[in-house]
Amino acid sequence: MSALSGMNETQLFQLWRNASKMGLTEAEILKMFTEMGLNGSQYLQMKKRFEKKVEETSEADLQEEEENLNEMETDTSFLKSVPTRRKSNVFGIQFFSNAKNTFSPGIKLATPANYVLGPDDQLQLILTGMNESVQLLKINADGFINIKYAGIVQIAGLTIEKAEQLIKRKMSGFYPYIANGETTLTVVLNRYRTIRVAVMGEAYRPGNYQVPGVASLFNVLYLTGGPSEKGSLRNIQIIRAGKKITELDFYQFLLHGAMQENFRFQDQDVIYFPFYNKHVSMSGAVKRPSVYELKDNESLKDLFSIAGGFSENAYQQRLKIYQVGSLQRSIKDLPVSEMGTYLPQNGDSVLVDALNDTYSNKLNIQGAVRVAGDYELTKGLTLKGLIEKAGGVKENAYLNRGYINRLDDQMQKQLIGFDLIEMNKTKELDILLQKNDSVYIPFVDNMKQQQYIQLEGAVKNPGYYEFRKGMLLEDALLIAGGLALDADFRKVEVLRQYKGIVDSLQDKMLNSYMLSVDPSLKKSSKEFFLEEKDKIVVTKILNTESIGTVKVGGEVLHSGNYFLNSRSETAAEVIERAGGLTPFGNIAQVKIYRNGILVGIDLQEEKYRLNANDSIVVPKMEPLVEVDGAVYNHQFVQYESPNLRYYISSSGGLTDKALLKKAYVQYSNGLNKKTRRFLFFRHYPIIKPGSKIIVPSGDGVMNKLITSNNISAVLSSITALVSLIVLLKK
Repeated sequence: MSALSGMNETQLFQLWRNASKMGLTEAEILKMFTEMGLNGSQYLQMKKRFEKKVEETSEADLQEEEENLNEMETDTSFLKSVPTRRKSNVFGIQFFSNAKNTFSPGIKLATPANYVLGPDDQLQLILTGMNESVQLLKINADGFINIKYAGIVQIAGLTIEKAEQLIKRKMSGFYPYIANGETTLTVVLNRYRTIRVAVMGEAYRPGNYQVPGVASLFNVLYLTGGPSEKGSLRNIQIIRAGKKITELDFYQFLLHGAMQENFRFQDQDVIYFPFYNKHVSMSGAVKRPSVYELKDNESLKDLFSIAGGFSENAYQQRLKIYQVGSLQRSIKDLPVSEMGTYLPQNGDSVLVDALNDTYSNKLNIQGAVRVAGDYELTKGLTLKGLIEKAGGVKENAYLNRGYINRLDDQMQKQLIGFDLIEMNKTKELDILLQKNDSVYIPFVDNMKQQQYIQLEGAVKNPGYYEFRKGMLLEDALLIAGGLALDADFRKVEVLRQYKGIVDSLQDKMLNSYMLSVDPSLKKSSKEFFLEEKDKIVVTKILNTESIGTVKVGGEVLHSGNYFLNSRSETAAEVIERAGGLTPFGNIAQVKIYRNGILVGIDLQEEKYRLNANDSIVVPKMEPLVEVDGAVYNHQFVQYESPNLRYYISSSGGLTDKALLKKAYVQYSNGLNKKTRRFLFFRHYPIIKPGSKIIVPSGDGVMNKLITSNNISAVLSSITALVSLIVLLKK
């Protein structure tokens, strides 16, 4: 069951209003309601209702509604249950921002034995045994209950335990079996009264809070959000009837888990947060850096105890204390031995330095030794002694050269080279080591240039491989996984770097050797030994790969992917292999795509030679013609005639801005044809089923001018033609 199932509209509104007043973002409020069982659309509808209510209702009426709801409900903790988003450097403040802590108030708990009854508490009297009955009795404003047969019993101000004893005595006179134990009386606090607690002083959210009477001190503190940045956590005061009855040091709970469980609020109690007296910052190599509130009598040693003490890398001889003076800041170096007597001042900042990464007696050896790493520098230890500590050198160690990285007394970097072969011969060449020396002995492989060969072409694993002396061509092919299925073993080319060395640019760089090998890579009678940096290229056999496929779809009998039989196969031939066209297909409307781009071609007039990955689409025969552009009606017209003007007329004719002379036709197969002109005659494209006629538009005034110019040009042409005819007749 969702958390919303037990809440009415008024309660939901108050929960949404409190979340908004606390500064939560829209996303955070939505998340809160969705976790309670509301989906996104339901939340938006609810939010619209609440926003309209806020617009139409005064703030005073909204406040009165919240107060009335508090009076009606026993547990109104949901009104304040939204966690406060706070960021603070002061130790303890973040506790009140933790939405997962267990101090949010509730009434689902056993009645404390020290709970003091008062008006509006409701008791349940249960008789079992020889007498069986249940009574629900509410304590009235005068503090008594009216028990059936037993009459009025004054119980306000009594604990639940003492009230049960009094009720048992009163009822024993009317229920004799209670006295001898044959009837058992059980008194249960069925419903708690609601009390008001005021939060004053430097509180984060001061005001009046209505809470269940059973709420503990920590319940209420959590609801209020604790103190502000200026409020005290070490001296929280509870005031009753104008007198301070107790003080709470919240650090005792945070550090030791100590809780004042025996304290219970009464109606009209006041929680007062005074100003803090002393804030001291602790930073550096301590376990819990933060800003801490200290009492007047607490020393620096007490502060370290609160902060958890030194961390593992702390320098524990001396502390730095930064103080705020009357005119400027100052710094104080304090020995750790004086922490117990030093009382920090408000605003002090205590810094614990961390140890640096240097060592007093560390050596390091790396490279071709059996156990590389850090070692202890002992008195008189030499290079030879360190190598012995490291288990000696490995078999592949390069003994002719090594080096020591060292810092001299002036912290200048030095590099000291050595020759282990000469050092073993001459004892005086051994080197006395110093603190932080770093020794490196190289490997033989590091000193040699890497030798390799390269294989490309029709081998299973082309790439670079290590070259070894005495390697044959067949050995290299075997190392590369052998020949591929399409390898031409008769054409294996070896490219070898030209050996001629000159000081100027040369033309010839490689020598080429064309060889053949046995398909099983058996050793040949004519051995070909490889050299470093040889490049081996195995040629592929021609015509071993498929040309590729084309995709055929639409109005064909068998759509699908078809392998090209030859490099000259045409689209018409592939369509024939696909079973030909269905009765609804039209060869004139066939579309061919290459790389996703429509190819403009008419298969009735020319043959189209396909490439791999081409696509053929045979659309369903379209008996319509589309007319678009500068016509009055953009529409489809049933195909009746090859005449362009027929379809323009069927679409309502041309607009004033139409440019008929620039009209063109898009055919379904991707071809386009435009209007052509010879002298003063226009030839319009022939219209076919599935065509699209496009009439461009231009400026109306310019069209009229152009039309007048055209007329003048036509008249001039006619005059010239007539004159020519007259001259010819003469």
